[in-house]
Amino acid sequence: MSLKKFAKIFIPLLFLTAIILGLLQREETTTYDSKSNQSIGDKSLVDYFNTAQELAQDKEPQITKATFLAVGDIMLSRNVAGTIKKANDPLLPFRMMDNIFKSVDFSFGNLESPFSGKDTFNPTGSLVFNAPRDNIKGLVENKFKILNLANNHALDQGIDGLEYTLKYLDENGIKHVGAGRSWAQAYGAEIIDIKDLKIGFYGASYASINDGGKTSNEYVARIEDLENLKSSIQNLKSNSDFIVVTMHAGTEYTRKPNQAQIDFAHATIDAGADMVIGAHPHWVQTIEKYQDKYIFYSLGNFIFDQEWSQETKEGLTLKIQVSKNQESNLQGPKTPAKLDSIELIPVIIENYSTPRPATEEETKRILEKIGQTEKILK
Repeated sequence: MSLKKFAKIFIPLLFLTAIILGLLQREETTTYDSKSNQSIGDKSLVDYFNTAQELAQDKEPQITKATFLAVGDIMLSRNVAGTIKKANDPLLPFRMMDNIFKSVDFSFGNLESPFSGKDTFNPTGSLVFNAPRDNIKGLVENKFKILNLANNHALDQGIDGLEYTLKYLDENGIKHVGAGRSWAQAYGAEIIDIKDLKIGFYGASYASINDGGKTSNEYVARIEDLENLKSSIQNLKSNSDFIVVTMHAGTEYTRKPNQAQIDFAHATIDAGADMVIGAHPHWVQTIEKYQDKYIFYSLGNFIFDQEWSQETKEGLTLKIQVSKNQESNLQGPKTPAKLDSIELIPVIIENYSTPRPATEEETKRILEKIGQTEKILK
């Protein structure tokens, strides 16, 4: 049995034993001061409680840490799929990031291309995406444990395509948020349990289909539905240690967020989330610290084929570390998880498919575009 598990069992038992011994001693041996009618000469229950508490405090704190990578838009169709097919290597788009993927406990991103079960795709300029089934291998191998599906491409392959995507991700051990077979599933949340830390995720989009957000349906969660957002976050707060909300929103090819992004992100933090991570604009957007919580309005592209401009070839990934004191506290709840650090890792996309870590000079230039001078945030 590990020291952590032993402590979880031993400390409460010690406290219970102290209470029982205290009660027995009070019944059999306690003498009383006739004037004050209080016990004298023996330890009170408070003394036993304090002794047990002191023993618990003397133990080394059991700190659990978990690290995960958050990335922007992942599109495994069109030219990306064509490049993969030509190389006969479904891991190709992920290979230049191998060391970073290996350094984290799990990865998270926004999947913009559904899996329909058919492996056909349009290799050029189509805005209707479909990922060949084999392309999921890069997600599995690189520890993508959860993906956001709330975006304007969620229904590119219709309801059947969404159904297949959900089933296919489930079969490959990848959780998903933001879209589902029903309203309840679309607006539901998921929790990644890693190293005794529970990290909750919720996702929503500005659009349900690729029509600019004009029509809505029951299959894709929307950013304007703040009541369901608040309800999901409240449920997560009782079941998780750290909450990440992701939004697919904003004006494409712009550096700053629009008002809809700002309103949703602020409402998310107000409701109790610990961080907001955005996607969709295809550019890296500015970062805000609101109520001491970070909002990343857009991480830009991660795996994409938009090589017609420098900005669409640039993206931002986040290496996020959170920690929690797992020691039991006899006087109250456990210490909540806290954000230790966020490492900003800019990337450059090459070969219509493959992100690589930016060089020092490229990193400086990309961060300057969003007003950042430091690579580590706390």
